Amino acid sequence: MKPLLLITLPLLALVGCQTLEQEIVLPGVDESPPAVLLGHVPGGLPADFYEDAAEVTGEAVLRYVALSDQITAEGGVNPQSMKPLVSPEWWVVEQEGFAYFVEEGFRTQGTSEVSRFLVQSARLTPSDSVEVGVIACVDTTGVIVFPSESPDPPDILWQWHPAYEDFEGEASDWSAIEEFLEDPRVSWGSPQAVVFWFEGPTMDSLLLSSSEPWWGVYSCL
Repeated sequence: MKPLLLITLPLLALVGCQTLEQEIVLPGVDESPPAVLLGHVPGGLPADFYEDAAEVTGEAVLRYVALSDQITAEGGVNPQSMKPLVSPEWWVVEQEGFAYFVEEGFRTQGTSEVSRFLVQSARLTPSDSVEVGVIACVDTTGVIVFPSESPDPPDILWQWHPAYEDFEGEASDWSAIEEFLEDPRVSWGSPQAVVFWFEGPTMDSLLLSSSEPWWGVYSCL
């Protein structure tokens, strides 16, 4: 499994997060069948268990995605702010992903979007820990990956990205776009369903333990 920044960008293809200033707004939460709620404790699940799982993990996914954008925008050189959001085991994987940006000399510009959100599994384990699995549509189309030494993408690029075939601007503007995109190292992502797994001793202490593409029936297009 790979960290989000590598599974959603075509390159190899929430706790303590004080660097994010924007208000967290939950995406639309899809209805989830009651069958996904697996209680393994006498008496079943606590009241509002599913609702709490959706709220906590929804906010965690948004923080994680926004922080990934921020760290890669700086070339991956300062990933420490991600550490409080993930488990110790997954932190090793995250570091490898950000190290790729440093080693290859890449940075990003733009913002990823999280649209749909579904709690696939929410349960209490026999040891009374909490495990929650969610599927989210993460769209990295609006994130440009380019060499760190290159200038920022021209403003006109963002006006037409990624629908360049519909360009109706001035010839000089198109020349600026072409000049930036002609570098074969420039790329951007696409909408993709991603599975996020969270684990922790309580609902309020969940950490991201893994993420991977979802290959099932859950369209993000």
